[in-house]
Amino acid sequence: MNQVLYVSRKGNTKKVADAIAQALGVKAEEIGPQTTAAHAELLFVGGALYAGKIDSTLREFCEKLTPGQVDKVIVFSTAMSGKTAGPEIKSILKPKNISVADEAFHSKGAFLCFNRNRPGEKDLKKAGEFAKKIAGI
Repeated sequence: MNQVLYVSRKGNTKKVADAIAQALGVKAEEIGPQTTAAHAELLFVGGALYAGKIDSTLREFCEKLTPGQVDKVIVFSTAMSGKTAGPEIKSILKPKNISVADEAFHSKGAFLCFNRNRPGEKDLKKAGEFAKKIAGI
């Protein structure tokens, strides 16, 4: 089973999560304070960077995740810059012996007057292709 979970304040990461979920034939779910991962072979986890860090809700979710809940985590993110959520998420999960894929997906996201219309159609198509490649579909 594959699962797609995300945190999105402005809707950019939600767009990417929905594209990944559609490609995998599952539903993307927003992470909240009570969210737990069902056992997933592949858990796609996404979030944006805010002032260079992941959202506290995403951080708390990752801190609660256990190796028995997931076989492998795949990170996706959006941000105004090219900086990604991958290193921060990996720094939380790797010490817990949770496998995190080396490959990750990142798209620029709209913020104020920067990156208008991002993620766009091309970005979302790439997100879907990335998910299918990782899942072997």
